[in-house]
Amino acid sequence: GMYTKARGEKMQSSIGFVCGVTSSANANAGFNVRKSISWVGPSTRSTARIDGRGRRATVIVASSQSEVNFAALDGKDCRIGLVSTRWNNELVSTLVSDVRIGLGECGVKSENIIEIDVPGSWELPSASRFISLSQKVDAVIAVGVLIKGETSHYEYIAEAVTKGLMDVQLLTGIPVILGLLTCLTEDQARARAIGEKSHAQDWGKTAVEMALLRTSQMGGPKSEKKPVGFF
Repeated sequence: GMYTKARGEKMQSSIGFVCGVTSSANANAGFNVRKSISWVGPSTRSTARIDGRGRRATVIVASSQSEVNFAALDGKDCRIGLVSTRWNNELVSTLVSDVRIGLGECGVKSENIIEIDVPGSWELPSASRFISLSQKVDAVIAVGVLIKGETSHYEYIAEAVTKGLMDVQLLTGIPVILGLLTCLTEDQARARAIGEKSHAQDWGKTAVEMALLRTSQMGGPKSEKKPVGFF
């Protein structure tokens, strides 16, 4: 959790975020926080800033949480393909925006993000294959939202698309990040697309990490091929 020193005592949040600190409730605690501190809870992309004088303090944090820890990633030379659907566009566009944030945090240049949109999730594997083969990208992120309806159509699409995306990365050697939400209800989809359960920023970081891994073993699109480590 997060902690700060206050008269030699520790204030800790076991759930990883603090909603606020009031002066009246902590008048006897003598909080005197003079600087910003880094967020050390479960969210690796949030920062907690505590500013205050005497017994007053304000906490500002981001609500989204990450379940994956990422090392510092240098993506300034990475080219990333971003394929998204127009189906469920309201939710998908929010996910795409968060993906761009994650890529930007890794230093990926905006001109090195090659974006393609397709009608629906069924088209994601083909489009991901096209961009992998023609654009010479280091990784691809496929983004879409499927919400279960009254028929079995949902199951067929979800299984085919996920298997198709796996096949693309195995056959082309270009990492493909699964950014496909498969939700039973619209409420579930909204919570995972525009709520605190969104992992879209992590998809961007995962793409950079896998791109760098591929380059370290196989060489990038513009560099000479390097032998794989176990040869």
